[in-house]
Amino acid sequence: MNALLTQINELYGLQLHSHEKVTKGFLSENHILTQDDKKYFLKKYRFDNKERIEEIHLVKKYFAQGGIPVILPIINKKQETFFLFNGGFFALFPFIDEKQLGRGSFTNTAITSMGKMLGQIHLLGKDATLQIKEKFKPWNKEKTLEKIDAIESEINKKPKLNDFDRLALDSIKTKKRLTLSNSITYEDLNLPSDHLIHGDYLDQNVFFGDDDKVSHVFDFEKTNYSPRMYELFRSLMYGFLSGNISKEDIDKAKLYLNSYIKVYPISKDETRRGLWLFYTKSIHGVWVESEHYLKNNDRVDVFLLNDFRRIQYLSEHFQELENQLL
Repeated sequence: MNALLTQINELYGLQLHSHEKVTKGFLSENHILTQDDKKYFLKKYRFDNKERIEEIHLVKKYFAQGGIPVILPIINKKQETFFLFNGGFFALFPFIDEKQLGRGSFTNTAITSMGKMLGQIHLLGKDATLQIKEKFKPWNKEKTLEKIDAIESEINKKPKLNDFDRLALDSIKTKKRLTLSNSITYEDLNLPSDHLIHGDYLDQNVFFGDDDKVSHVFDFEKTNYSPRMYELFRSLMYGFLSGNISKEDIDKAKLYLNSYIKVYPISKDETRRGLWLFYTKSIHGVWVESEHYLKNNDRVDVFLLNDFRRIQYLSEHFQELENQLL
């Protein structure tokens, strides 16, 4: 770490002397760096694709210039926004000391602000012409079933199943059943990938001010061209309808949706197709199970239970939820 600090000090003209690893985050490796009483945030990108990082930083700049409060990387002496060290790419950011809110601590003001901010991002994304290669990936029934079989095979190799194994087995069996019964194609929904989106607009990627309004947006690593409806419902579902879903959760989800619509209107038909898009994409998704059993990555295990509960809820209450949201 000392060699990395030395390079940063040379590149940015700083005198950083201490670091603290950020424990939050499941796929990234980040640090808080200190110079006297001033702090900086050091991000290590989890991939080594230079062109992709350039795209991400271009997207951040585009949205910031459009008025979105994006946390931008600091430009170094080489007039670059990131740098290479020991085979990894890093970027330095200002440290933002503001609060984050999660499920259970969202006020109506925070929900409204988050919904409106996503609407503003999508309005800007509608007119974007940036050359970004990443695009929304529709589901593929055959590939999903192949992956499910591979995961199930790995689970069955174990002489004794633990609680996570049993949950994962229930999850992939449920998804297999729903995938096999699904006849909807991406083309059926007529929701083209025509908006540049944040890609991971969730509570953990947003800071709030003391007034509970969104003050900063960050982490654009999943930015791509996509149907705006997919990000809207992904954000809504992950933020308010994960786990054991109550009437209060539904009310918050509806407030979020209506706040977005006030900024960027949606017809009821498009909203309905957007809900179907999220649901159909979800039943074909086995990211957590794949990471755990096929890539030996258990850092994402914490997401499985809520993912399973959400799929169960949607498969059993889809029409009811649709009626409540619309």
